[in-house]
Amino acid sequence: MSDWYFEKNGERAGPVSADEIKAMAASGAIELTNLVWTASFGSEWKRLSDTELAPPQPILPPPLPGKEPPALQNRLEPPAPGPNDFLDSELTKALVGKKQDYYLAKWRAILEKAGGDPTKVAAITSWNWAALCIPYFWLLYRKLYVLGGIVLAVQLAYILLPDSVPTSLARSVLLATIALSVAFALYGNAWYLDAVRKRWETLRQDPNQASAIEKARSAGGVTLVAPVGALVIVIAAAVVPYLILPGLPVLAGGRDPVALVRQGHMTDYPTTTVGKAFVANFDEGSWRSFTTAKGQRIVEFTGKISETLHKSAQDGVFEALEELRKSAKTKEEAEQLDLNYRLNIFQVALRYLDGKPVLQRLLQKWECGKIEQVNLAGPWVGKMPNCKEHLSEFLGDAIDEWATEGHWPVGTSATVQFIISVDGASFELTHLASAAWEGKEEQHVLDLLFK
Repeated sequence: MSDWYFEKNGERAGPVSADEIKAMAASGAIELTNLVWTASFGSEWKRLSDTELAPPQPILPPPLPGKEPPALQNRLEPPAPGPNDFLDSELTKALVGKKQDYYLAKWRAILEKAGGDPTKVAAITSWNWAALCIPYFWLLYRKLYVLGGIVLAVQLAYILLPDSVPTSLARSVLLATIALSVAFALYGNAWYLDAVRKRWETLRQDPNQASAIEKARSAGGVTLVAPVGALVIVIAAAVVPYLILPGLPVLAGGRDPVALVRQGHMTDYPTTTVGKAFVANFDEGSWRSFTTAKGQRIVEFTGKISETLHKSAQDGVFEALEELRKSAKTKEEAEQLDLNYRLNIFQVALRYLDGKPVLQRLLQKWECGKIEQVNLAGPWVGKMPNCKEHLSEFLGDAIDEWATEGHWPVGTSATVQFIISVDGASFELTHLASAAWEGKEEQHVLDLLFK
């Protein structure tokens, strides 16, 4: 009579007859530890070894005198499940839900790379675009709540950073969010596999497989509630602090005055914000706001000249010379303009080079005498060396040496201040200070900062 059911690899099979059960047990197709069920068991599944269908155990002879009897195993341990048991299981498909074919194919490749060892899958790469673009949304959508919560927290930390925090800290948090996105793009599929497999290991122990599959569908699959809610929180965190209520000044509405400046534009430089220009040109940047004794609201930035700004200033010296030469109508005029420009810039460079060994080396290299004060043109008095033939070459090398080492040198401190208007809606530059900018016109400094 075909009234017996049996369990194999976590799934139910049958009905079969009692003789067929016995035949499968004798051939090794099922083990004594496999669960079986017939109507007389009611709602309980039993191990095959605990039923009348179990093959009789061999009768062993008594132990030899003076020796302990061999230990007998009361229960045979079930074999460890293989990769295909997991990938082909209905439980696994229920745990994945949507796009199960896509993920099962990815996981099959991952397990092959790991040699079928589930303990090694976490280190196997498998690209996932969704995890790269919005990692917290993908994680929460797949019900990986712990990992999704961690990524969401880092994202919110970056968005909610006050604009007054040091630039270096803001960069570090931004790099952390980017690094997390790349990590989940590379390893997200493997970590998802590991999480689903652990759930599968637990659910496959349930003797009631129909109930286990329902639990898998509930615990696994996907959800839109958590990721959409997280996205709304992120958008709100990014937008709400900068909303301006009608009829209220910006500062009264709660906006940080530092944010007003950092995200604002200088009138003559509408293509980039003040914040972006300063991040690109200064290291160790720091912002703060304060109110003076006269009630003026001031936003102050302090930082150190970066390699990028130094290089821009250095290039600017020679770019100006090229523009000047291009404006000449004749070769002779170009050469005269070139010499006059070099003599002009040399007066600035000499303040840095005077007394340094490099200046003497250049004088010797170009066979020039000592530097003396002379009338350069009309009432203009300056200093220049007595060079026989190579004045232009000497000036070029001297200016290059100064531009490389002493012009807007890296690490020089700088302070910039802005005053906030009474209504809190605009700002104006009031202070621009650095040892590197002494003698420079304000417009020249701003051109380099915002170009």
